[in-house]
Amino acid sequence: MTQLPDSIRLDGPGIEYRFARSLGVGGVGRAELLAAQPLATRAADAFAALLESGTTVGLDEPVWWPRFEDTPASAAALAWAGELEAEALISIGIGGSYLGNRVLRDALLGPHYNARGDRGGPELWFAGYHLDPLELRDLVARLRARARTAADPFRVELLAISKSGTTTETLATTLALLEALEGTPGLKVGLSALTAPTSVLAELAAARGGSHLPFPEGIGGRWCVLTPVGLSTAAATGVDVAALLAGARETRDALIAAGNDLARNPALLYALLHHLHGKAGRTQAVFMPYGERLRCVAEWYVQLLAESLGKEHDRAGGTVHCGRTPIVAVGSTDMHAQTQLHQAGPQDKTVTTLDVRDWGEVTVDRVPQLAEAKRLAGHTIAALNTLAREANEEALFGAGRPSDAFVLDRLDARAVGGLLALLMATVAYEGELLDVCAYDQPGVEAYKAIMRARL
Repeated sequence: MTQLPDSIRLDGPGIEYRFARSLGVGGVGRAELLAAQPLATRAADAFAALLESGTTVGLDEPVWWPRFEDTPASAAALAWAGELEAEALISIGIGGSYLGNRVLRDALLGPHYNARGDRGGPELWFAGYHLDPLELRDLVARLRARARTAADPFRVELLAISKSGTTTETLATTLALLEALEGTPGLKVGLSALTAPTSVLAELAAARGGSHLPFPEGIGGRWCVLTPVGLSTAAATGVDVAALLAGARETRDALIAAGNDLARNPALLYALLHHLHGKAGRTQAVFMPYGERLRCVAEWYVQLLAESLGKEHDRAGGTVHCGRTPIVAVGSTDMHAQTQLHQAGPQDKTVTTLDVRDWGEVTVDRVPQLAEAKRLAGHTIAALNTLAREANEEALFGAGRPSDAFVLDRLDARAVGGLLALLMATVAYEGELLDVCAYDQPGVEAYKAIMRARL
């Protein structure tokens, strides 16, 4: 291991990983990293082999998520998006078939995209990511109201996303929306399905003259944000998909080139630091973006980390009950809520922050020069936001609590693609450090079997 700097940059997508405040705290320092270098080397070799072969120990299915390449499935999704004629697109899915799509909308278009007058495509709504009957009722009411005020038929396209086509939440919500919306005066409803070709969702779409989009092979739900699953709704709403994938590929290539060099591989270093902190009892992983557009990144990361690494058995069959517990926080909101616990509560947490260096031009961003606000006068909201993050990190470090940070140069498609690829790689590396299969989810399958048996 070469001498570690205080931070690592990935110049392509414009991402910096700052980790100095995660070292020398709680018994995890440079000596511990050096002692764990052989373990890190094995993890780096396993990730490189995964990219090359598409196979991993402990799983019979292929694993292709790190490839980020153009495929017939992605071409079909992009073609569908380019031809879509609708005023509203309803993305129906749960877990990875929802969270990744939500990340791309919120981060790159904004949570209030639907209200914008300069939208790059149809309104984008989400459904089926829970079984909340009141939320579904409100969505139906909103669409019916739009139909009543539209001069021409208001076109709504349902996009049902499920690998099997039998996911309870997705199938039930699709059928309920069709039942509620079809026949509404002034409303034209279409159905497309991103699913297996023989699934019930594919049959429903075909019966209504809708499109079937193939679900990508070799990619589990929580790993599919940069596949046709996430790209379909992103492309339909004007996201720069080419830049998104370019950022992901730049990140992947930089990690592979860095190999086991912790001074050049931020994903491997992040995984190893948090693995060591986890072994020292810090198994609560707070992920804290400083921006409402980035909140969903934390929610997406919760599924990625929890479902990938929360395992009962290691690859040899030993009982390990491993995994760190991810916690969503948002700065600076949760500095007024959770931070008291982070700084003074049990010493069982790490805090990872996420920020953006340049938020772009914001015309209402500056605090005016008023005597009553002398401390704040002249500062921008963006600068105060960064100051809040840095103050939080310094306070945590002063209290002996580890924290680290990812800082994007800017919030654009290239950086977001790079960030998502980087976070997926951290989980892949950590799975190797724990010697568990990061690509199955037997606990999820257990509750699904119970639900199916009771229906």
